[in-house]
Amino acid sequence: MKKSFLTLLLSAVVSLSFANSSVTLTNTSSIGGFESRLTEDPTFVRKGEKLVISFLNTDLDAVEIRITDSKNNLLFSQEFDGELIVQRAFDFSKAQRDDYKVVVAYKRIAVGQIVEVQ
Repeated sequence: MKKSFLTLLLSAVVSLSFANSSVTLTNTSSIGGFESRLTEDPTFVRKGEKLVISFLNTDLDAVEIRITDSKNNLLFSQEFDGELIVQRAFDFSKAQRDDYKVVVAYKRIAVGQIVEVQ
């Protein structure tokens, strides 16, 4: 069933990519009460001290998510190799007071978001 869904999703993405250069799909599942929107560009959705990252990786490139603190110390790093859907949720409610940079890197592109914990 999972393979059938992924095949159907992949077919829809391919069809949409020829019709429109900016693909947006609404994912019916949720992460921690967030509704996820999958787009060809990484999206960052914040609600309070939680952050959800969603990314539709149509080229199946290697994607890395990194979190660094204000002193540029690497606190978290995860690689996704060839995955169509990249999603990750982070809870900063217990983080120490600081400014954290959350970056999604793929191809030669890096998209980031600053999370201020006070």
